[in-house]
Amino acid sequence: MSEATVTASANAPAAPSEPGPGAALQDERRRQSLSLTDVARQLKLSPRQVEALERDDFAALPGPVFVRGFLRNYARLLGLDPEPMVRTAERMLAPSQAEAEVRVAGASERSVAVPMSDSATPSSRNRLPLYVISAIVILVTAYLATRDRSPQPGTIDVPVVTIPTEPPATTALPEAPSVASAPVTNPPPMPATPSIAPAPTPAPVVAAAPAGEAAPAPAAPSVRTVGSTGPAIRMTFSRESWVEVRDGSDNVIFGQLNPEGSIRVVRGQPPFSLVVGNASGVSLTYNGKPVDLAPHTRTDVARLRLE
Repeated sequence: MSEATVTASANAPAAPSEPGPGAALQDERRRQSLSLTDVARQLKLSPRQVEALERDDFAALPGPVFVRGFLRNYARLLGLDPEPMVRTAERMLAPSQAEAEVRVAGASERSVAVPMSDSATPSSRNRLPLYVISAIVILVTAYLATRDRSPQPGTIDVPVVTIPTEPPATTALPEAPSVASAPVTNPPPMPATPSIAPAPTPAPVVAAAPAGEAAPAPAAPSVRTVGSTGPAIRMTFSRESWVEVRDGSDNVIFGQLNPEGSIRVVRGQPPFSLVVGNASGVSLTYNGKPVDLAPHTRTDVARLRLE
């Protein structure tokens, strides 16, 4: 297609337009006493888009696909048959699509490069030899510059090294003053140094107890007393144990983890409720009387009550 044909097609008179679907939609909306806002809210559109549909102003809408969908939804909302309206809208959209295709085709034809021919302008015929001549000049200049730097055939560049025929003169050092030679006598032999062995480290001395006296007794276990009045519960721990003691008012008067080797004395108002962990490693007395924890122990935890 030539440019003249494209121009003629683009300037051809348009076919007489047919009434669009917008008038029918507007009449039915008004008959049902619906406002633009009511329709826009139900179609999830803006009032401006609904008004564009009623004016057949499809250019104000996103595109042909959206126009078809909006028309179908609008017609169904009003209880109208949407298909005739969609076909009318497609016929109204067709000329604008054909015109766009003609414009694109014309732009593509005009952008095609035209080969050199007799119909080319004089300026284009004159510019081509200039480009060729410039390229030839650049190539010849580069070749000559390379030829001047390259060695001639049959010759080899050998670096010249100058070797001196005589050794370089050295700077004379001043002579050392002459010293009269004295007779050399052998020095007397040095006495042999006796080897000294390192003194042994003395073993630590442990003071022995005097005869007739007993060795000092080990330190007594730590004793801690809780409470000042009331019957006394004395607990001796051969193993680490957690103990909780409650008095007659059900208040916790003692509760802690007790280390191995410690002694705890608890006084308070009976009756006492005790929970003793690791009961097999705890010896307990109440008011000086031993208490056997075994009958009260389950899985090494003793629970008992002291009146």
